[in-house]
Amino acid sequence: MAEQDHDYDSGADQLDLALAQRPGDLELLYNAFRLRTYAGRIDAAAQLAPQVLTVKPGDGIANLVLAIQQIKRGEYRAAEQQLARIGGENQLGPLREFVVAWLRAGQKDFVSARATLARLKTQDERSQAPVMAVEAQIEEMAGDKAAAEAKYRRAVELDPSALRVVMTAADGLRRLGKPDEARALLKAFGDKYSDSVLMDGAMAADAPMPKPPTPASGIAEIMFDIGTALNGDARNQRGDLALIFEQFAVYLKPDHDFAWLTIASLYEQWGNSTKALAAYGKVAPTSPLYWQAGLRAAALDAQEERFDAAVSRLRALVAEKPDRIDAALTLADLLRSKERYDDAVAAYDIAIQRIHTIDERHWPVFFGRGMVLERTKQWPRAEADMKKALELSPEQPYVLNYLGYSWIDQGLNLDAGMKMLKRATELRPDDGAITDSVGWAYYRLGQFDKAVEWLERASEQKGDDATVVEHLGDAYWHVGRRREARFQWARALNQKPDKERIPVILDKISNGLNATNDKPSVYEKAADNKQGG
Repeated sequence: MAEQDHDYDSGADQLDLALAQRPGDLELLYNAFRLRTYAGRIDAAAQLAPQVLTVKPGDGIANLVLAIQQIKRGEYRAAEQQLARIGGENQLGPLREFVVAWLRAGQKDFVSARATLARLKTQDERSQAPVMAVEAQIEEMAGDKAAAEAKYRRAVELDPSALRVVMTAADGLRRLGKPDEARALLKAFGDKYSDSVLMDGAMAADAPMPKPPTPASGIAEIMFDIGTALNGDARNQRGDLALIFEQFAVYLKPDHDFAWLTIASLYEQWGNSTKALAAYGKVAPTSPLYWQAGLRAAALDAQEERFDAAVSRLRALVAEKPDRIDAALTLADLLRSKERYDDAVAAYDIAIQRIHTIDERHWPVFFGRGMVLERTKQWPRAEADMKKALELSPEQPYVLNYLGYSWIDQGLNLDAGMKMLKRATELRPDDGAITDSVGWAYYRLGQFDKAVEWLERASEQKGDDATVVEHLGDAYWHVGRRREARFQWARALNQKPDKERIPVILDKISNGLNATNDKPSVYEKAADNKQGG
């Protein structure tokens, strides 16, 4: 049961208890070995591996567990011999040669290590970048600083868009006494390919000196790559095999933060938030990935309805790096989703104040703030933000929909508003919410026949939405289809409407539409305002 729930620690504990009672049971033994491996208890799994191999001598995982333990201990020759016992169908695939190269380097056989890597080179220069990065690390191990430096630079030239190649080269250049050039590499990557906070941490003047390359750290990278590939493989639907290789990675390199993030992501997929948060917690505050781990942990807290914990975590991140917008924006979106609109406005304000150069990618920020400003009845500011979002990205259907409908609902810019709504439906013809907006806009304009036409279409597209169905009932009433109107209102009641709508819908079913439960057309509203004035 624990294994089905991906709770491998509990499963391993239970199988250990069973195995203690029946130590000769080979099926129990094999299952205990597997769950210890899934749980990341590599040394404990290695205790059972020899017994597994007496029955299944070519078992890939059992041989790998022993080899990984030997690599951690520095027993590189023994590890190479152990890997040789795995049959042709092994889990290392084409990356096996990388492992062999590192093991030869660990045995000081640098000539053989270089020859092994040379066999991996292809005609595609870009695919050579990871090979060149490993070559550079092995040259550094061999003490050839000039060759190492040249190869680190060449690796980046071959593929300047590869994050981990760039980070490996930057770490190498720092160790070789070129800190300014390392920072320049990271800055160039951050400016061109990403605004990730990863670069901020790696470029910090007080960033700890990277540890020198070792076979354990190099092979940890390969285990991570295999786990990542398996995680993206549709055939590995459960992700268990991917987890094993990520556990190998963090066993060999306990601060392999990319692997910890992948482990956390796997546990998130499996619905085990406790394990996911524990994995995020393994990323140290000094790590360049600490910020990303904090954001993802906050998102997980929010997903698991730990709202206060998520807000607290995000506010700490907002304060920690006053030049970044991502934590403030995540906080704003979370507060908006929980209808804490005033707090959301404040968080959006912070995010927008921190944008140095506003460009197209920032349209969702202005759209988000515009929505919460509208909810807090600050229409002039809301309208300005909606217009800014459209200025940045003129064909965004959801902005067109929101602004166009808001104008019509207030009796403003009626022609322009309807044009926006029609354009939104052209861009998203199957979106029931946008189709509903057009229908309800016609309703507010008093054009009830057109409202029925559009709202029937919206009901076909989004018939499980209480608001859409209630709107259709209202339109039916106005065109004299009153039995059908009551039927739609009754449907709306069964589709979990907002609590404040329930008494209104019940009133409509009992009494039909009247001045207390119907929304007047914009023209009636304008006339009422004029008479009141």
